[in-house]
Amino acid sequence: MDKAYVHGYDSRENRRLQDQANTLVELLHSDTSYPAGSRILEVGCGVGAQTVTLARNSPNASLLSIDIFEESITEARGAVESNGLSNVQFLCADIFNLNLEKESFDHVFVCHVLEHLSQPEKTTSLCVMFWNIFLNLITPWLSCKVL
Repeated sequence: MDKAYVHGYDSRENRRLQDQANTLVELLHSDTSYPAGSRILEVGCGVGAQTVTLARNSPNASLLSIDIFEESITEARGAVESNGLSNVQFLCADIFNLNLEKESFDHVFVCHVLEHLSQPEKTTSLCVMFWNIFLNLITPWLSCKVL
């Protein structure tokens, strides 16, 4: 995967992503919470706009939030820490080349990822690829929420 970020990376873009998440939080996350003890994989956490809401809504669950850009991980970590949340770990990783243990998550959360990929014209094939990748990471009969 090409590591050039399609939106660019600057403070203005960071603010846009935070504003987008804050505006849509009730619409997208009114029913997003996970039971105590759940292991959640957040794919493409970006600057942590969704991460903060997920962690806040599920305080007794464990999140692993991944993104391909270390700069985004740094921003996300700061957002989580500034909100006093401690149930999130971060990993800089390529979603197309994940090296995670099979069935190591109860839930996968994907939100606003496709718009940030460098080849959005391949959306349909990417969705199929996502499903095949993540299917092996989720314990049987649990959830994958894609927004």
